[in-house]
Amino acid sequence: MKNRALSLLFSILLCLGVALCVVGCGSGAAQQGPADGTYQIEVETDSSMFRSDSCQLTIENGTYSAVLVLPGEGFSKLYFGTAEKAAAATEGVYDYYLNDEGKYTFDIPVSALDEELAVAAYGQRRDTWYDHTIVFHAPSDAS
Repeated sequence: MKNRALSLLFSILLCLGVALCVVGCGSGAAQQGPADGTYQIEVETDSSMFRSDSCQLTIENGTYSAVLVLPGEGFSKLYFGTAEKAAAATEGVYDYYLNDEGKYTFDIPVSALDEELAVAAYGQRRDTWYDHTIVFHAPSDAS
């Protein structure tokens, strides 16, 4: 009886160890982000009124930045956070500039890829900040 209990305990511990290795160890290689470079990426937003025309992601030493182009002229400022905080912010507000095609363009930092981020967009017509979410998808062609 004692041997059977020890054998069962050993089997459970062995299965647990294998399961933890499969989940946590992977192939043994460290998980890395995309390689340094510049990539065209997909951007997903929560609204058809606030959407991306194109986005160029730059990765340098693990830091992400983006050139985000909007298709319209409705939003002239961006802030990562809530509309309430954006209205009171004195820093971290990103103003647009016109690119070569005359489209509203923003140079912005990106804190994470493939995660929903809170962003406030300033609607100049109504002089109002609006809450939105945005997802910057990791480049599929990064090695």
